[in-house]
Amino acid sequence: MGPPPLALGDRHARAVKAIRVILERGGTPESAHVVAGDVHELRSGRSQSFGDPELAAFWRSSMKPFQALPVVRDGVLARLGLGSEVLALACASHHATQWHVDLVTSVLAAIELSPEALVCGPHRPFDADAAQQLDRAGVLPGRVHNNCSGQHAAMLALAVARDWPVTGYHEPEHPLQQAVRAELSAWLGLDCEGLPWGVDGCGLPTPALSLHEMARAYARLGSSDEAPVRAVAAAMTAHPMLVSGPTALSANVMRATSGRILAKEGAEGLFCLASREAGWGGAFKVLDGATRALGPAIVHALSSLSLLSAEEAGRLREFARPAVSNTRGREVAALSVERDGG
Repeated sequence: MGPPPLALGDRHARAVKAIRVILERGGTPESAHVVAGDVHELRSGRSQSFGDPELAAFWRSSMKPFQALPVVRDGVLARLGLGSEVLALACASHHATQWHVDLVTSVLAAIELSPEALVCGPHRPFDADAAQQLDRAGVLPGRVHNNCSGQHAAMLALAVARDWPVTGYHEPEHPLQQAVRAELSAWLGLDCEGLPWGVDGCGLPTPALSLHEMARAYARLGSSDEAPVRAVAAAMTAHPMLVSGPTALSANVMRATSGRILAKEGAEGLFCLASREAGWGGAFKVLDGATRALGPAIVHALSSLSLLSAEEAGRLREFARPAVSNTRGREVAALSVERDGG
């Protein structure tokens, strides 16, 4: 049995100071990261914020579960005989292991497109072993190794199914992106065309919105009984290693909680979560974009709100206080949440 629902007292919203994550070396603080966040409980409408819940941030890859919904609603993956693993990969910032790459390739083969149809550019695999295997083989990374290639392949599948142009599928005016914007507007309860928009690292449009709006959308995502939404949540929590990789906070939060909490990272220190039982959602942002601060901040926030059991928090101990090693592999520093509120 999981921890109790979010306990926020009688007030509509409560706020505490932003979370400060300190890098300590030789017993002396060396660097600090500030993390803002908001956790919203859908049933009561109450929120707990850490710092400013109205802080605006680009949603980046934390938006992927919502971007995948038009694909699920169309049923194109099912018609192609592609299952929940591919759906999890459509929501992923994957680490380009062979498993990840093979699944992306299977989608492209099913729709008879080459990797060159992907607009996401190549980069080295996030997985160290996968990167070294490419090095040993003398092979440069391709577009399929991009951490967003699963999402792009799924979008291309929808474009092919709808007989939309494949070229330019990432452009804001393309029917595919218009379908994504309509989906987002429904989840946010506003016309998302009025939001500030930018371009994500993989080339797709991404909006900026407040942490509170992100948290509320994730609370709705986790609580929804709608079949396509449940399919997305079930795929992500059943296949956490496809959503990211073994060293990622998102995968380990989902593993530590046996899928009770859905988690998805975004670039520049963004992180979103949803409870699949208790009806809450959360959104966190490291103000300076340093992703290394997310583990201590997320474990601290969830533990302080009794949203992790002691056993679950124990499974995330490495992320609550991650070690920093030198070039010889010796631990020389550690990150942790500053406890005095300073």
